[in-house]
Amino acid sequence: MSAGDLDLVRRCVARETGAWEEFVRRSRPAILRGAATALRKFRVADRDTLEDVHQQVFTELLREGGRVLQSYRGKSDLEGWLAVIALRTAYHLLRKRMPETELAEFMPETATPAPGERAERTEFLDRLQGAFGKMDAQDVKLLRLSFYEKKTYKEIAEALKIPLNSVSPTLIRAKEKLKRLLE
Repeated sequence: MSAGDLDLVRRCVARETGAWEEFVRRSRPAILRGAATALRKFRVADRDTLEDVHQQVFTELLREGGRVLQSYRGKSDLEGWLAVIALRTAYHLLRKRMPETELAEFMPETATPAPGERAERTEFLDRLQGAFGKMDAQDVKLLRLSFYEKKTYKEIAEALKIPLNSVSPTLIRAKEKLKRLLE
């Protein structure tokens, strides 16, 4: 995209004739690139899913009167901004289609635990508690809201009073911190 990105977005928000069609035409490559990146991580390669993500990005941009589209301020490259939205949209859609396995499935409760199982479980929970104790309270709350309470990014943003577009990168950093502390 070019230096007229912010102007094009403003024209779309103002609903100028032809602006949206131009935006869709110019943004398609960036959106498909972001969506394809996310789909590769999930090992999904079908064209229908790629198109689903492409369409969902436009739905997200226009939701609530175009609030997401209006949030573009021109401080970053529009192509990159759209690619990140596409990436996050693809992750969200694929998580709905392929829900993550519950922790309980990995560590099921049994009436009679195998020898050493209770000790392993207790050791892991102690390590997890110790790691949480070394993390910022905000990161721990973010992980709890996301994985234990299964909150949406919007609900997490509201609960933590952070911008919606900050939830995903902040969650990624919190998971990386937890992983390092557990190693």
